[in-house]
Amino acid sequence: MKDFTSVESKLVTIGKRLEKDLNDWEAWAAKADILCSIGMHDIAVRCCDRSLLINPDNGLTWLTKGIALNKLGRTIEADAAFARAKELGR
Repeated sequence: MKDFTSVESKLVTIGKRLEKDLNDWEAWAAKADILCSIGMHDIAVRCCDRSLLINPDNGLTWLTKGIALNKLGRTIEADAAFARAKELGR
């Protein structure tokens, strides 16, 4: 089980980064990763999409998206995300 105080703190920090720059793809990717790790897969996918809109060649974000989609039972989309991550070396 995750330490939710730590998770909340990380999300607050990321939120502050995004307040300064909504085009911070790394912050969107980090938020997606955290949300995926605590089971908030729908929101994680949306954060991945936002990150990938800015930086479509980030293999780790494609991997996170694939994991979240897989958890949501969206296996065809997940497989496509995993394939893209693999193309990019993740």
